[in-house]
Amino acid sequence: MSIRARILALVACFALMALVVTGLGLATIADYNRMMKDYGHAYENAWRGERLNHLVSNVVMESRGVYIARNAGEMDSFMTGLKTNLDEIDDLLKVWKADSTPEELQQLQPILNDAQSFMTVRRDLIRLASGGDQKAAETRGVNSRADRIAFQNEVERMVDKLRGKLASAKATADTYNHRRAGEFLITALVGIAIMLGLSLWIVAHFITRPLQDVATAIIKTSKGDYDTPINEPADSEDEVSHVWQALAVLKARAQEAERLAAAQREAELREEMKLREILLD
Repeated sequence: MSIRARILALVACFALMALVVTGLGLATIADYNRMMKDYGHAYENAWRGERLNHLVSNVVMESRGVYIARNAGEMDSFMTGLKTNLDEIDDLLKVWKADSTPEELQQLQPILNDAQSFMTVRRDLIRLASGGDQKAAETRGVNSRADRIAFQNEVERMVDKLRGKLASAKATADTYNHRRAGEFLITALVGIAIMLGLSLWIVAHFITRPLQDVATAIIKTSKGDYDTPINEPADSEDEVSHVWQALAVLKARAQEAERLAAAQREAELREEMKLREILLD
């Protein structure tokens, strides 16, 4: 494998690590959005429970105003407030019911039934008071007092449960954030350590050390030191191996040139000696 291919493979590893971190980030965002949706849903339910309890208390107070009204004007004012609160309870329960999961709706159903009974009693109270029978309206409301108290107690118990779910949803989100932050940190540190180690190993093993070896061999060969072995990798086809191959050719040609030069000098020396012998004879 060439050095270029090894570097590209290293870049691909960096890209893969980036994809892993990106995937982890996208998964974290999706999970966090889901948790925030659950938290928002729990918050809405808790708010609705508290709002229902508040409206029921308002209805009770308006009903008592009807009982003690001193004239038609005061009674009309209390009945108007009573109707407004009952309508708001009705609207609140419709939205709550539509927004509930099947499991939540099953748990909410007793509250819905009690709320319908409560509103029926209060609308009867309005009907009686509107007909001028203030005493009958008071009797109707007082006789349902035990049911109203039980209803409000049930609402308060449900609100406590909803607050518990809200706290649980928040705790789950906080725990997830801390855990995922740790996972991100560990993943980043491990990934950086691995990639740094891999990069250093590739640079040292396939680039720095081979280039130092071939540079040393070139310097020695240029000085005529042909005893330096040519460490041409047998199973490598990278750029450094090509340099070793070229150096081996240059070394062989230099050795051949020196051999030819030595042979030429020896032949000239023999010719010179022959010429001297002739002259001496």
